Amino acid sequence: MFNQSRLKPLRIKIPFLLDIIIVSDPVQIRLIEKSGTVDRLHSYDTKTLPWWVKFYFPSTKFHDNQRDLWFCPFESTNNSTYYSRRAYLEEKVALSYSQEDVQQIAELLRINASDEVLAHAMVQVVNRRFFDTDIPLEITREAKDTVQKLSEAILPWKYMRGKKAQQKIMAYCEHSLPQGVHILDVGHNIGEVVQASALSLRKLKDNLDQPIERIFTTHAPTPQVPRIAIKSSTFEGMLRSPTTPRKTVLLFMIGKAAAEIQDLSFTFSTGSSERECVFKDFFLQFMADLQQELKQSA
Repeated sequence: MFNQSRLKPLRIKIPFLLDIIIVSDPVQIRLIEKSGTVDRLHSYDTKTLPWWVKFYFPSTKFHDNQRDLWFCPFESTNNSTYYSRRAYLEEKVALSYSQEDVQQIAELLRINASDEVLAHAMVQVVNRRFFDTDIPLEITREAKDTVQKLSEAILPWKYMRGKKAQQKIMAYCEHSLPQGVHILDVGHNIGEVVQASALSLRKLKDNLDQPIERIFTTHAPTPQVPRIAIKSSTFEGMLRSPTTPRKTVLLFMIGKAAAEIQDLSFTFSTGSSERECVFKDFFLQFMADLQQELKQSA
């Protein structure tokens, strides 16, 4: 049974409008994820998802509204394209990076380059494997504007700017990637690096004597991931009233969970090794090599 001494998840429910459950406790996240009553957002057709999901996500790096494409981790394993798309990403990530890449980022950190310069350089390190040429600065600048928080989407200028930025990134990927490549799976990586890398790199520079695992559980790059109810459940009494399939969306605050118990399985997943971020090993090894490079010149 659910431990009643723990704080219950925060539920924001407005009848006929929205039903969102925010979960930050690592035990609760694992229990819900393994319950078989939630799945990825795109386990349902986009047109049948809650209205706010259809409104919010086109302004983010996770959904291409014009082509109805979702980022691979938002797909259920029941989706016929999931495994081939993940295999493609794993194949490309395995190409790794060069020592020159490490040295370049280290030098930018030493001279305290701007976030824009740092992020643009890191975009090339991560995404060069997908393209035949470097990604233009104008695209990495656009990626900065995709919306990151639901609260930002209620601001018309941020929402419209985010939606426009996402459309430009998708147009670039459609024009620049080989035919048959899922353009959102690659385009998302541009936005993710732009919005998360500068802070992660500076956290590393400020904590050269800390183990990599501790740095990136205390400062996890990804703060949250969504799930949607596919069955009605209270999760062993965790909720006062049951979830509604297709309507109730859960936000797992994995960044807080990782920091609470110092567990990398929350930095790169939802508390287990299943469906971990494809870039996990790449990220950790690059940061370890970068830390060593910075130590040598300190």
